[in-house]
Amino acid sequence: MDSLDLACLLLPSPHVETLDLVRQATAPRATRSPVALSAPAIAVIGCGAIARSAHVPALAQHPRVRARAILVDQDRARANALAGEFGIATTAADYRDVLPDVQGAVIALPHHLHFPVALDCLRAGVPVLCEKPLAASATEGAQLVAAAKRARVGLAVNHIRRLFPPSQAVRYLLHQGAIGTVRFIGYYDGAKYDWPAASGFAFGLRSGGKGVLFDIGAHVLDLICWWLGRPPRVTDYIDDSCGGSEAVAKVSFADEHGTLRGEVHLSWLAKLQNGFRIEGDEGTITGSIFDFESLHVTSKSNGKRRKTVPITTRVRSLGDIAPLIMENFLAVIAGDEEPLVPGRDVVPSIGLIEECYARRRRFPMPWQDYAS
Repeated sequence: MDSLDLACLLLPSPHVETLDLVRQATAPRATRSPVALSAPAIAVIGCGAIARSAHVPALAQHPRVRARAILVDQDRARANALAGEFGIATTAADYRDVLPDVQGAVIALPHHLHFPVALDCLRAGVPVLCEKPLAASATEGAQLVAAAKRARVGLAVNHIRRLFPPSQAVRYLLHQGAIGTVRFIGYYDGAKYDWPAASGFAFGLRSGGKGVLFDIGAHVLDLICWWLGRPPRVTDYIDDSCGGSEAVAKVSFADEHGTLRGEVHLSWLAKLQNGFRIEGDEGTITGSIFDFESLHVTSKSNGKRRKTVPITTRVRSLGDIAPLIMENFLAVIAGDEEPLVPGRDVVPSIGLIEECYARRRRFPMPWQDYAS
């Protein structure tokens, strides 16, 4: 293979479901008025860092949509400031006040609020684009999928790493059988935490004792399920939590037959290699998470020589992804497209996160134990 052209691969795709409520749940077309379809009123609920850096700029690229947009935050001053920055006329302090007037909702709130707010929106018949993680449990996720089905509206999740070119390339290569049967997956993601969150929801008691696994791990475990077409089985999970949110975590997993194994290393404290390695019977795929231009394939049939494979894609930087997500969400509202990442797709990975926390144990810390 000389290069990969991924321009046509930015499309929704089926995933393996694990819960009865998720099976058979499709994202049916909603019935909307012609005015709403041409320029839907969208509420962006939560005006913190992700709204400011991604959702609102992407929405503002559509002038007619921007004219009807509503920014919602319990800190009205924060909502007003963001609205002024992007020329949006309407703000509100309570999302429940605007649900009767909107045709779509972007949920950009702290993690623990995703489920209850998304459920309120869906029950009101409003299509939802929710930040990850969609919910705290697979049961909650399945409830949201079922609520979307009952309301006949779309439920999309902002798992942007599926749109990263190396992620798309890996899925394509695996489905083409480029390295044969997969035997090992390693994914390593770490950097000093520097997200400019508007609140401290990711830490301590506010996080519910969840940290880097619930944050970055939600992306990574979803990718692994997506690549494999099924969720693996967690075999071990350790982190550095002493009662609060973890900053370092390691997940070990395998398939049901024991023929595949894998590991995920995550850190908010230190830079890791920020890459992945996938080994198969016939070769190996390696790459960097943020290298959007190429990855590497080593084939046994090619004398185990490593070949750099260029990637051709519409996505050249992180800034290209939010507009794609928003364009798709507008089409979901109109009933013209399926979500790029449907809610039903992500329930299995949420179940993996639950399983990790259920069997949580702490890294050996003799210095800490000695000091206490």
